[in-house]
Amino acid sequence: MLSEISVRNVALIESATLRLSPGLNAVTGETGAGKTLLATALQLLLGGRARSEVVRSGAERAVMEGIFELPEEVVARILPAALGDLAEEVDPGDGLVLRRTVAADGRSRCYVNGVSVGVRALAALGERLVSYHGQREQARLTDPAEQLALLDSFLEPGALRALEERAELWRSVERMRRELEEIRASGEARLRELDFLRYQVQEIESSGYSREEVERLLGERERLRNVTGLLEAAAAAVSALAPEEGGGAVDAVSAAAGELERASRMDAALGPLAERLGGASAELEDVLYELRAYLDELEADPERLEAVEGRLAELRELERKYGEDVPGYLREARERLRRLENADEETAQLEERIARGERRLEELGARITEARREAARRLAERVQENLEGLNLGGTLFRAELIPSEPGPSGNERVEFVIRPNPGEPELPVRRYASGGELSRIMLALRLAQREPDPSVTYIFDEVDAGIGGETATAVGARLRELGERCQVITITHLPQIASEASSHVVVSKEEVSGRTVTRVRRVEGEERRRELARMLSGRVDEASLAHASNLLVGGGG
Repeated sequence: MLSEISVRNVALIESATLRLSPGLNAVTGETGAGKTLLATALQLLLGGRARSEVVRSGAERAVMEGIFELPEEVVARILPAALGDLAEEVDPGDGLVLRRTVAADGRSRCYVNGVSVGVRALAALGERLVSYHGQREQARLTDPAEQLALLDSFLEPGALRALEERAELWRSVERMRRELEEIRASGEARLRELDFLRYQVQEIESSGYSREEVERLLGERERLRNVTGLLEAAAAAVSALAPEEGGGAVDAVSAAAGELERASRMDAALGPLAERLGGASAELEDVLYELRAYLDELEADPERLEAVEGRLAELRELERKYGEDVPGYLREARERLRRLENADEETAQLEERIARGERRLEELGARITEARREAARRLAERVQENLEGLNLGGTLFRAELIPSEPGPSGNERVEFVIRPNPGEPELPVRRYASGGELSRIMLALRLAQREPDPSVTYIFDEVDAGIGGETATAVGARLRELGERCQVITITHLPQIASEASSHVVVSKEEVSGRTVTRVRRVEGEERRRELARMLSGRVDEASLAHASNLLVGGGG
C-alpha cells in the first residue's frame, strides 16, 4: 500500500505531502489546480520519463518520494524480480521507500531504501507496486502477458498445475534440445577429439606413471650422483664407532655401561643410568651393523644412474604435458572418452526423452487450451456484468484465444476484444482510442479478477471522463467495491465518485509572494462537504451543501 507521497519543486507544487489510506482515496480540485501535476509526480516516481520542464522555475531539482507499507514476504518476492542482484543491497526494513530526483538539466537519480538504482529498475519495481490507469496510459492491462495472466487467474487448480508442469517441462526439453544440437554439431571435431583422447590415455597408461615412482627415483638419483661422498661419510662414521686398532665409541659406551652395572650393586641409584647406557650400547652396535651393510651395498653404478635419469625424463615429460596431477588428468580423459564413445547411445536416449517430453507438452497444451476457453467464458461473463454496472451495457467484451507459436505458457495468446456499441466493429483493447471508456473497461477487468493483488495500488486517472449522473454514481460504487479488496486512488472531478471514497484529498492553487503555488491537503467533515458542494455546482450554498450531505450519506462518507 502507498501510505505517503511527498513532492517538492514539481512545476507549481513547491512542497506537498499526501498521506493515503487503505481503500478508495479520491483526489479532487478545480480544473488547473494541479491534479495532473500530482499524477505526473506519481508517474515520475514509478520510473516515467523525466524532463527538465517538471522542475519548478528557480529550483535546482524536483524531488518525489513514496513510502510503501508492505508485508515482508511481498517485499522478498518483488525486490529480486525487479532489481535482480541489486536487491541484495536493499534492506527491506518495514517496507519500501522510493525516491527520485530530477535536476534542472533533466538528469535524474533513483533510489530504493537509500540504494541508488537505474531508472529501468525503478520502473520494474513500480510496475509491481502500482497499476496506473489513465486516458493515455493503459499499458499494464493492454500488455499481452498481463492479459494472459489475468485470464489464467480464472483457471481451475488442476489446469494451473498443468500450466506449471508445462512451463517446467518446456525448459527441460529446451535444455535437452540444445544438448542434442551440440552433440550433432560436433561432427568431425568429435572424431578428432576421440583420436586425441585415445592417444593421451594410451600414452599415460602405457607409461605406468605414478607419483610414488617419481619420488623414489629422485631419491635414487641423488644417491647415485653422490656415491663417493656417501662412501666417505659412512666409512668415517664406522671408523669413529669401531676403529680397526680397537677402542671407539662402541667399546667406550659398552665399558661405561659395565662399570655402572657393577657399581649399581653397591648403590641402587646408579641402576637407571646403567640401564640407559646399556641401551645406548646396543643401539650403537645396531647402527654400526647397518652402516657396514650400507657400505657393502653402496658402489658407483653409472649405468644405473643413466637408466634412472632416462626414466625420470620420461615421467617429467608426462607432467609437463598433462600437469603435475597426471593420474587426475587420466581419470578426466577416460571419462570424456567414455562419453564421446557413447555419444551415439546418448543421442538416442536424448531423442527418446525429447520425444516423450514433446508428447507430454502436446497433452498439457491441449488441456490448457480447453481450460482457457472455459476461463475466457467465465471472465467475459464477469466483465460483462461489471460493464452493465458501469452503464456500459452496450459494450461487448470477450477474451479471444489466438493460436501462436508454442511456448512454456501454452499454444495460444489472449486478446481482449471490445465492441463499443451495437453495430460497430470489434476492436482489441490495445487499439481502443476512447480513454475514458477504456479506463472504465479496465475497472471492469480489475473487478472481475478473483483476487486482485492486495499489495498493488490501483490508480485511476480521469476514469470519469465524459460521464455524469447515473453513470458517475455507478463508477463510484464500483471503485469503492475495488477499494474494499485493495488500495485505490482516483483522480476525479465528479462528486458522485469522490463521495464514495474513504479518504478525500483536495488540490488547490493560490498565489504566495507573487508566485502561483499548488497545495495538497486532506479534507474531512465539514471541509469535505464544502468541497463536494463546490464540485456539484461550482459554488457553495445551502442547496449544494444539502446535496453534498445526501451524497455522503449515500456513499457512506
